[in-house]
Amino acid sequence: MRQTEVMPDADDLIRRYCSKQDQAAFRRFYQQEAPRLWKFFLARGCDADTAYDLLSETFLRFIQTVCKNPAAPLPLLYRIALNLRIDLHRRAQHWPVTLESEQLAAIPAPGGDPYANEAVLRAMNTLHGDEQNLLLMRYWIGLTHAEVAEAIGLPEGTVRRQAAAALHKLRGILEA
Repeated sequence: MRQTEVMPDADDLIRRYCSKQDQAAFRRFYQQEAPRLWKFFLARGCDADTAYDLLSETFLRFIQTVCKNPAAPLPLLYRIALNLRIDLHRRAQHWPVTLESEQLAAIPAPGGDPYANEAVLRAMNTLHGDEQNLLLMRYWIGLTHAEVAEAIGLPEGTVRRQAAAALHKLRGILEA
């Protein structure tokens, strides 16, 4: 019987990278987090080329700053990513959530309804950009409330309340 390998957490990998300049630890961190960050950029309306550019720039800025305070690497990574996305489209009022059909298919549809994900996507697009970011980071990317709070610079309790309010609003839109 083969034992499953336990993935080291992001904090441990970054501590090893910063304290020992362990390049293998950073590569492993990158391999774990780059796909999630890539999904975040695609969901925020970036095409593949733009998402790749933002992903590269995010990790470049992350490397330049993470060892100054390696305590919370994921919130720092997502704060950098979010700021780069905002900088890219500062003047845009609304960024639609865009998911390819394969990405939509990967999300479990509520109640087994194959059209439910498209309805959720349409409903998400009616939400304010900050609400979309919050829901995407928390529920689609899978960051904890604490990680989201640190990434967007709000107290954790505020993030919990805003996430609950955004979910409530999303439910109301879907029920209408």
